[in-house]
Amino acid sequence: MFMALTILLIVFNPGAFSWIIDSFKPIIYALIIAYLLDSVVEFFMKKLKVRRAQGIFLACIILIGLISTLVYKVVPQIVENINNIVNFIMDGNVDVVQIVTDLKDRINHPYVVYVTDYILEASESVKELMNDLLLRVSNMLMRLVTNIGSSAFTVVTSFIINIYMLSEKEDILARGRRFIYAYFNHHKARKTLEAFSRGNKIFKSFLNGKLLDSAIVGVICVVVFYIFKVPYAPLMGTIIGVFNIIPYFGPIIGSVPVVIVSFFVDPPKAVYALIIIIVIQQLDANILDPKIVGNNVGVSPFWIITSVTLGGNLFGIPGMILGVPVVVLIKTIIEEAVDMRLIEKGICDIEKEKMRENKK
Repeated sequence: MFMALTILLIVFNPGAFSWIIDSFKPIIYALIIAYLLDSVVEFFMKKLKVRRAQGIFLACIILIGLISTLVYKVVPQIVENINNIVNFIMDGNVDVVQIVTDLKDRINHPYVVYVTDYILEASESVKELMNDLLLRVSNMLMRLVTNIGSSAFTVVTSFIINIYMLSEKEDILARGRRFIYAYFNHHKARKTLEAFSRGNKIFKSFLNGKLLDSAIVGVICVVVFYIFKVPYAPLMGTIIGVFNIIPYFGPIIGSVPVVIVSFFVDPPKAVYALIIIIVIQQLDANILDPKIVGNNVGVSPFWIITSVTLGGNLFGIPGMILGVPVVVLIKTIIEEAVDMRLIEKGICDIEKEKMRENKK
């Protein structure tokens, strides 16, 4: 009854869905934090031979330490970078013609000359386009700073709820299993729980691996940007690291604001930034990602690109991040169902291989 009323409310009043999501934000955030921290708790329990309560305490202390480091060391620099960029844009210091002319004088290359001449010929339209892009970047950064302050209370509340979720994990799971067995027959209940168990493994493997991989990429970018004096290194490295969570398209999306801002602040540094991003992304794609994420998920690029595209079209950035594990789970369940049907029909592995060869 409650579910039916909720669905009707969402259908006839779409704004109610946003209201429901906003109301449950602390619980949703707590669930995400608890889900990610649970792997750390399990690690401590297995490696250090501690009880669950002690593992939760250690995991929360580490999380608090990381957040404190970010708040006192990294966030102020990022906020300062954001303010500098916003002031730079709002003060009207962007002169496309002057920047392009300086770039043409500094880099005497036929391709650069051709591109700069084309830009200078269309200077007015290019200037309007660039100013529009910079204003969009400025607005996005301003919203980011505002959300950091307004979300502080929600984050604290979510952290407290997360501790109780971790402590009562077994009880919550037991109640969930009872609910499933109460409303489904034994066979469907068992299949449902198996699907949840498989999905849990896939999601944890992907999310934990991708978060670790993106953190490493972000730190490397910040350090290298500092070395080569790319403008606003902390903010730019953080942007690359955050967007790196999105498979395939994330590095491209993250590199755009970095290169644009670097170009208008110090044009030659934009070239350095682009080269650094390309080198680090190649390092990530060929070494880090396959080692950390690839072995955990084990899916071809076709399925990753498909899942990111569909997830992004349906649910935006969250869909792009979670699309991969969702598609992997669906693909795994369908393949197992197909294999069972083939076995029931008496089709052996050899005949299945022949069917694949005939398709080729």
